[in-house]
Amino acid sequence: MYCPRCGKETEQSGNFCQSCGISFKDLTRRPFTKKRTGTIKTESFSGLSGRFLGGLIDLFFLILFDLMVAAAMGIISWLLSRPDPVSESVRMLYQYYYHQPRTNAAGQVVNAVIPPQILLSALIFLIIVPWIYSAYLESSRNQATLGKMAIRAAVTDLQGNRITFARGSLRFFGKVLSVLTIFIGFIIIAFTAYKQGLHDKIAGTLVFRQ
Repeated sequence: MYCPRCGKETEQSGNFCQSCGISFKDLTRRPFTKKRTGTIKTESFSGLSGRFLGGLIDLFFLILFDLMVAAAMGIISWLLSRPDPVSESVRMLYQYYYHQPRTNAAGQVVNAVIPPQILLSALIFLIIVPWIYSAYLESSRNQATLGKMAIRAAVTDLQGNRITFARGSLRFFGKVLSVLTIFIGFIIIAFTAYKQGLHDKIAGTLVFRQ
């Protein structure tokens, strides 16, 4: 686990942080964020600029994972002799851009405002893949996505413990809400005492610099 005071890794079975010596027994009695500001070194929290850089790195890896999933879906569709929804979506978007009738793999014209192939692809690549990537890695032993690992940051709950997959999922969908607020949910990281974004407040999490 990571110490909620100094943010450094320490033994989870111990009663005290090996770096700063704070007692974990006291921390479990009340949420970390309710401690007096004077006892908290806010420099140990990961701020907006660092997390923005980590987000760009995560975006790069998400694109790679999306390409891998798209390739896997193409292979599975070929093996099952089924239309590949990704290829159909790309063709329909191309047709829409050039004001051509949108057609499926069978050559039939699709008149739906948003074709189901495009909806399925958007759901997989914009929601499901990023959700599993974020929630799984943040609830893993490293407590961080690849981008957060690169900037040496880790996600914890308010007591400094590793979060669960469910809390990581809540945190991810909080990020979706932050995007819908025209990124204001992310910008508030720079102005909150514990460097929490809207998604951190919704999920009850903190992001520490290691």
